Amino acid sequence: MNHLRTVSLFPAAGYRMFSAADAHARLSSLVCNRWTLLVCKLLIGVVSAYDIYLTIKYVEYLGDYELNPVGRWLMGLDNGPSCELKQVAGFITAKFVGNFLVLCVIELVASWRHHLATAVAAPVVVFQMWLLYFLLYGTH
Repeated sequence: MNHLRTVSLFPAAGYRMFSAADAHARLSSLVCNRWTLLVCKLLIGVVSAYDIYLTIKYVEYLGDYELNPVGRWLMGLDNGPSCELKQVAGFITAKFVGNFLVLCVIELVASWRHHLATAVAAPVVVFQMWLLYFLLYGTH
């Protein structure tokens, strides 16, 4: 028996009200759903791949347009000639390794506590969606 109260402005005969318990059950099923985690991991991977693609495609402009200070520092560590792919090899490698580690950590957490993995992946997806928006519509 459901002891939670439901509030309705217009109760109708034969209409089942949507309660707080129903909302909690639907949210729990969404968070614990394996498809939700799979979509999160796919979004993280696809946006990361697109970011690395743009890094390689516009390598000659990267010194001017890279806004991340860590990225600028990594590019400065390489001894390759300016505006060539050799100069940003460490930067691209760091991007790839970082994305790979994030996906590995999410997978490790999923093998331990699946609902916690979705809670870890969701903020990363939000950041990746912001990054995708910035890459598509930001000032270049």
